[in-house]
Amino acid sequence: MVRSFTPSPIPILHKNHNILSSSTQATTETFTDIATATQILQTYDASQQQYIVSDGNQGMGGGFSAYNHICSLDASTRESLQKAVKTLVNQAHKERGLDSSQGRIMLGICASNAPEALSGLKSYVTSLALPRGMLHGMDVDGVPIPIEELGSVYIKYSTGGAMTFTEIRRSGRGFDALWKPGDALLETYDGDFRGIYLNVELKDGEFRQFGVLPTDLFMEEEDDW
Repeated sequence: MVRSFTPSPIPILHKNHNILSSSTQATTETFTDIATATQILQTYDASQQQYIVSDGNQGMGGGFSAYNHICSLDASTRESLQKAVKTLVNQAHKERGLDSSQGRIMLGICASNAPEALSGLKSYVTSLALPRGMLHGMDVDGVPIPIEELGSVYIKYSTGGAMTFTEIRRSGRGFDALWKPGDALLETYDGDFRGIYLNVELKDGEFRQFGVLPTDLFMEEEDDW
């Protein structure tokens, strides 16, 4: 049963009006948008943690309660989350366009089954214009694993890391930096969380990991895969 809960209000991310056309104004607006988007997602995380406690911390680590929280979200909250995620991801795209070792975006998808996880991956990748690479982990020595035998799964997705050994050493991310843009790894999962973790690395160095976010947050926007 989902208990009554009053979450902390989530700020609304407004569109820029671009009153001034100077580079200073553009930089200020970009900073404000990033700061606001970060605040929206941080507030969401705090609200989810509060809900988990009020819901009795159900499931391993509160995973069931976190899902109940996701189910309780109204349309305006989901819209704010969509805008916030897109704002941070678009900034990461810009930074990666200037330097391929920057602007890394990672998704961690926790799902009850492979089709659910793959649908979530598809919708996020499509709506956020993320690169599409290879999906690893659905075979053993080249022999496909039947989807119905996988059970609960976790997918780790990354837009990639550094592309040269110099950049790999500089990044400090080791072999993880060798991932090609859009590669993903599917593996079995025995936890109770259902949803998507989002990690966005921007040049300001602030740690931005949020979640769990709704798996279907962008499903109404998805195009054909």
